[in-house]
Amino acid sequence: TGTCFAEVGIDVTCIDIDSKKIDNLKQGILPIYEPGLEEMVIRNSQKERLSFSTDLAASVQGCQVAFIAVGTPPGEDGSADLKYVLAVAREIGRSMTDYLVVVTKSTVPVGTAAKVRRAIAEELEARGEQIAFDVASNPEFLKEGAAIDDFLKPDRIVVGVDSDRAEQVMSKLYKPFLMNGHPLIFMDIPSAEMTKYAANAMLATKISFMNDIANLCEIMGADVNMVRRGIGSDARIGN
Repeated sequence: TGTCFAEVGIDVTCIDIDSKKIDNLKQGILPIYEPGLEEMVIRNSQKERLSFSTDLAASVQGCQVAFIAVGTPPGEDGSADLKYVLAVAREIGRSMTDYLVVVTKSTVPVGTAAKVRRAIAEELEARGEQIAFDVASNPEFLKEGAAIDDFLKPDRIVVGVDSDRAEQVMSKLYKPFLMNGHPLIFMDIPSAEMTKYAANAMLATKISFMNDIANLCEIMGADVNMVRRGIGSDARIGN
């Protein structure tokens, strides 16, 4: 996400508490593999549009948008563990000095944005500060192996906001990615959070369904690839 924003000319600082990871990134050593990403990181780092730091407090100064993109590992009951998301939110609340849009990018349950807002507000109150801020939800729909192309040429961008000011900031941020004519879809925050889970569930359902059809084809002597072609041309179903 940070690298693709930098690619279109936006100044980005990526923050992590793992100093080893940050040191590696500064040398162009990535913690993940995605085709084309390493070259893009190095290029934008050299152009000084993309930088890496462990100092959130310093980096948030003068920042307009802060993306929370940390892990949400499943707890013992299978629910998403939000401790990392809320830890970042609290640090933002302790550090921010001007209006900021705080965006949840991680896969999080419906209602997380409200918890993020509460965490930031509590930290501002503890500081005795009254600084305006907004929270937004911007779920991720990228495919492994094609993430850069998906980000730079999205079929749609979903953003949940609850203020005109936040909508204006996010519209400006994503303007370079809309050249292909696909929409930037604004909605309320819970709907944006739900959209991520609905998309995941729909994809999982399609995969499970076609796996069962494949099993049935094997029993009945049918060719599942022919069946896929036969139903994929139906506009009501899709490929």
